Amino acid sequence: MSFDSLAFLIFLPLVTALHWLLPHRFRWVLLLAASLVFYASWNVPLTLLLIGVTAVTYAAVRLLERLKGRAARRAILILALSACVGLLLYFKYFNLLGESLTGLLSFFGSHARWEPLDILLPVGVSFYAFQAMSCVIDVWRGKCATCRHLGYYALYISFFPQLVAGPIERAEDLLPQLREERRFRPGDLKAGGALLLAGYFRKIVIADFWGQFVNAVYALERPDGFAVLGATLLFAFQIYCDFSGYSEIAKGAAKCLGIDLMDNFDRPYLASNLRQFWRRWHVSLSRWFTDYVYIPLGGSRRGLGRRILATLVVFALSGLWHGVNATFLVWGLLHGLLMTVELLLERKKPPKPGRNGRRILRTALTFSVVCLLWIFFRAESLAQAGTFLACLFSPWDLSLGAAQLGIGWIDLLWLCFGLAQLPLLYRLRKPATAGLRDMVYVLLLLCIAFAWLYALDRNIQNAFIYFQF
Repeated sequence: MSFDSLAFLIFLPLVTALHWLLPHRFRWVLLLAASLVFYASWNVPLTLLLIGVTAVTYAAVRLLERLKGRAARRAILILALSACVGLLLYFKYFNLLGESLTGLLSFFGSHARWEPLDILLPVGVSFYAFQAMSCVIDVWRGKCATCRHLGYYALYISFFPQLVAGPIERAEDLLPQLREERRFRPGDLKAGGALLLAGYFRKIVIADFWGQFVNAVYALERPDGFAVLGATLLFAFQIYCDFSGYSEIAKGAAKCLGIDLMDNFDRPYLASNLRQFWRRWHVSLSRWFTDYVYIPLGGSRRGLGRRILATLVVFALSGLWHGVNATFLVWGLLHGLLMTVELLLERKKPPKPGRNGRRILRTALTFSVVCLLWIFFRAESLAQAGTFLACLFSPWDLSLGAAQLGIGWIDLLWLCFGLAQLPLLYRLRKPATAGLRDMVYVLLLLCIAFAWLYALDRNIQNAFIYFQF
């Protein structure tokens, strides 16, 4: 049941209405049942996996509360984290590990062959596994009170608005909201509705529409450099609007239930360096790696060398988190290396504060670097990424490149129009500035987009990009 499906447009209002009609003591039952139905709509058997992660980590946090010995508590922590990491290793990386081991053995003369297993990746497994691990670690550190109520803990892990693509919420932030008695406030529905409209606009009018031109270029064996430039810029906004659109729909759905989720994006393309970009892009994942990998590795307190090592490890893991393809690993490592370069340059010559011209130049440079690295993220292989980079820096044939992109004048006007609405969409994120007139305007635009895009029978892929991670 995807957010942009008709089933969800029926499911959310129904759950919201029942939630506010029920007494507080029964609401967790409704929300937990709704969350399991929501997840089971993709694959019923894999719902058992979600239940299994919940049961194992719940047992771990309860034992961590009861046990006093440091060795015993550490053993429980390791077992719980091993279960979650093992789950990810099997479903996401088992075939890669098998192929790597076979390749290593062949180096020593073995003739063994690896037959890849047909493993179905559970939707959202990276997100709910990370959320469960964060709770176990926080309880072990004493930063989060144990949730003794199994039902509320299960709801924390499986809360449907953010279950399959985040944001990755901390137990200390989400659990108290789930447990407290919430009173119905019309303002929550207004704010939630504004967020839903903004998210759907980003997804349908911008991401889905722009993605068709990106797909056309990446289907070519050797595109013109102008087409690569166009596809690279379009993909930058496609992935931003796709994922930030999902996050806003998630926030809007939760807000309709009186629950506040964290902001996952904060205008990342206005960042003036890569470190600032990662503080604004996929904020919940960046915070997760900072708190549970970077800081434990000593990146913030053990000197420059350890800081560089921790940065590279974090971005290598971030790349692998997105997928088993080598392109993701290279994408992550390049971000880590460039952030290391930034760090060294800043230590040698700290950036001067504030002139507008200098800040605009740094922002444009950061955006250009991020866009170039998106080529590795989007490419099917390192060979394709290398080909696209070579084409980008080769002489261009503007007419050929434009033909390969396939953007007509009406398409171009629609692209510019969608981009021009971003300030309005940002205003809709703020309940105090989300006017009824703005909401009606965006709803009208969404209806026009639906009618136009599908009346033209465009071959548009509408699955959210981050569902594959």
